[in-house]
Amino acid sequence: MTSFEPPLPENERARLDRLKSYGVLDTPPEAAFDRLTRLGARHFRMPIVMVNLVDETRQWSKAGYGLETVVLTRRLSFCALTILDDAVLVVRDARTDERFADHEMVAGPPHLRFYAGAPLITPDGLRIGTFSLLDHQPHPEFGAEDERDLEDFARLAMHEIETMATRRAAQAAEALLRDKNALLESLLESVTDPIFAKDRECHFTLVNSATANLFGLKREQVIGLTDEDLFPPEEAERLDRLCGRVIATGREETVEEELPFPTEEGKRVLMIGVMPLRDAWGTAIGVVGVARDITARKRAEEALRSSEARFRTLVDNTPLLMWLNRPDGTAEYYNVELRAYTGQDVESMSAWQSIHPDDRSGFIELRTRSIAAGTPYQSNVRIRRADGAWRWHQCRVVPVREKGGIVSWIGTAVDIHEIRRAQHAAEEADRSKGRFLAAASHDLRQPMQSILLFAGALAPHVTGEAGRRALDRLQQGLDTLKDLLDSLLDVSRLDAGVVAPQIEEFPVADLLGPLSAAYAPLAEAKGLDWRVVPFTGAVRSDRVLLGRMLRNLVDNAIRYTDRGRVMVDCRPQGARLCIEVHDTGLGIPPDQRERIFEEFHQIGNPERDRDQGLGLGLAIVRRLSRLLDHPVDLVSRPGRGSIFSISVPLVRQEEAPRVPSAGSPAAPADGAAAAGEGRLAVVVEDDAIVLMGLAAMLGEWGFEVLTAGSTGEALERLRAGGRRPDIVLADYRLRQGRIGTEAILRVRDLFGPDVPGLIVTGEIGPEPQRDAARHGIGLMHKPVTPRLLEAALTRHLGAAGPA
Repeated sequence: MTSFEPPLPENERARLDRLKSYGVLDTPPEAAFDRLTRLGARHFRMPIVMVNLVDETRQWSKAGYGLETVVLTRRLSFCALTILDDAVLVVRDARTDERFADHEMVAGPPHLRFYAGAPLITPDGLRIGTFSLLDHQPHPEFGAEDERDLEDFARLAMHEIETMATRRAAQAAEALLRDKNALLESLLESVTDPIFAKDRECHFTLVNSATANLFGLKREQVIGLTDEDLFPPEEAERLDRLCGRVIATGREETVEEELPFPTEEGKRVLMIGVMPLRDAWGTAIGVVGVARDITARKRAEEALRSSEARFRTLVDNTPLLMWLNRPDGTAEYYNVELRAYTGQDVESMSAWQSIHPDDRSGFIELRTRSIAAGTPYQSNVRIRRADGAWRWHQCRVVPVREKGGIVSWIGTAVDIHEIRRAQHAAEEADRSKGRFLAAASHDLRQPMQSILLFAGALAPHVTGEAGRRALDRLQQGLDTLKDLLDSLLDVSRLDAGVVAPQIEEFPVADLLGPLSAAYAPLAEAKGLDWRVVPFTGAVRSDRVLLGRMLRNLVDNAIRYTDRGRVMVDCRPQGARLCIEVHDTGLGIPPDQRERIFEEFHQIGNPERDRDQGLGLGLAIVRRLSRLLDHPVDLVSRPGRGSIFSISVPLVRQEEAPRVPSAGSPAAPADGAAAAGEGRLAVVVEDDAIVLMGLAAMLGEWGFEVLTAGSTGEALERLRAGGRRPDIVLADYRLRQGRIGTEAILRVRDLFGPDVPGLIVTGEIGPEPQRDAARHGIGLMHKPVTPRLLEAALTRHLGAAGPA
């Protein structure tokens, strides 16, 4: 069985818009339409009569007699064909009509055989639905008179739809009018300003409560009165003349009037706006007025004028250079002190002649941006004094606001010429300090490095007991001197601000492993229980500087603990990690807990025994704590020990860098140094004494040493020998602006990227550290002791010990 797809009317869009405008779709049943379908069924003797409306997709029944279906898809609708024409559509026998013979509702339930429908036609000719007759039997006798009657029924249904729509529109208009009147009344009463209306004879026809309250009356008491009934004759006459002018000219007027009122308000100043009230034909039939009480504003303006006069007097008598600008930034006033200082008049100062030409454009640009943004601004510029001298001044300009708007700008200029000169001198001194620091660091470390290396190389050649004792004392003194030099230069670098943290995210294990390996032998030598509690998380910090803080704390803990234990532990606390160093040493009295962070302050070392350190470790820890923003805390009980903790930002687990698989850190093997065993070490160093010291030390450890004063020389000799080096040691700063990183990379270009490299430098800046980290090269700062050098060689070569 099939349905058909009825075509759409040509005016489908307009038809649907009109249908929806009646607001009848999907509304409840109504008696008028039900009566109409019952009358239709009786008149035509039909079992099914319906009033149907057709929208985009369906046929919907407003009323129906004899058939329960009220919604039918449009493709099944006979009515969809009816609305294509103004004429009645009659299907006397659907089974013999080829259009409907196979229709689902003909061939199947409800087995319709007859249909007749007249379109519901709107006054403007749009067909929105039908008045329909249906039967299960054919009706060949349905004739022209029946069709005319059916059209009448359709017109009656359409008339009812029009009537209902008109009624709904009238009800909506009445409701809207009521709402508008209520809204107008609400607005009149909610407005705090007096509102009134008068007729041509100046009688009040409408007032709000704000108007009536001025006279101490109710609204209905004021209606019908005139100004003569409410004000003295002089004021009433002025107000009547105002209303008369507005009615006569038809133009709105606004006036300010000081009027007396009988209430406690007394005399008030009102700003009254009056405009003509017109009828439907545009004739002025009265006036409408709105008044605003501006008494407070008038009094404020008077007070402002008085205050402004006092302010001008104050500005003129202040010793500062001051000026006032209007809201748009144009000059309004220069005080006496500024005019006297510059010796210029208002015109020349407004043309910026008093500001140095080199400073003028920058100042004007800053001023323009700040005025546009409404923000204060300041700048240091040179202002010409009356004697022609240019002197530096700090100019500050701030906006003066009133009720959120800028009403003026106030500027001041303070002479900072001498301060600026002193500042430049201090900055130059600071730069000199930095240059001295760099030079002192490099120049002191170089000879110190060579002394340490030659002292280490001397050891195998001293055989007598007295000579060995003297050499041991020499090496102890050199170690102390190295520690003092390192600490002093570290403190100086931190105070000079030349240390720049390199913040990164890294596993805490990267610090704890080397720390455990380095200090386990020292703790064991003192008979202390040494423990580092593993932690798998990661932190955000500078790994080198944080490592220095931990080493200083651990070094102190081991030095001042004679029995018991030293332990490093990690405790997460929210978004931070507390790295703690526990000891069972002397403990710190409460009155000493601040002083221990001072330079050279030590507890229990009044004789300044250098074997107990220099007293700079905690001073460096405090400086690094401030630099990295890693707070350091201390808990201590005298005689029981101390806990120093460093609070470091903790990386969330999902953000943490991957930690290498577990494994014990490689500890230095027993013995003095990494075994040379004939391995080839390349040394690139432009200081001859240090070069000789390194060569001697490496030679004593069994290395074959190739020395060079530059990268080119090292490469030339390596090419000539053809042997792959086992390690390359290079100074960072070489001749002609070259660097040791380059030397190591060039060697790797020749022999492969796995050639170990080690930078040994006296450079104190962050550049060597960044370069070494970028290329996977080891880094040591001069002076380097033989013990530290051999540990580094052990790490890089994996050797067991010296030959």
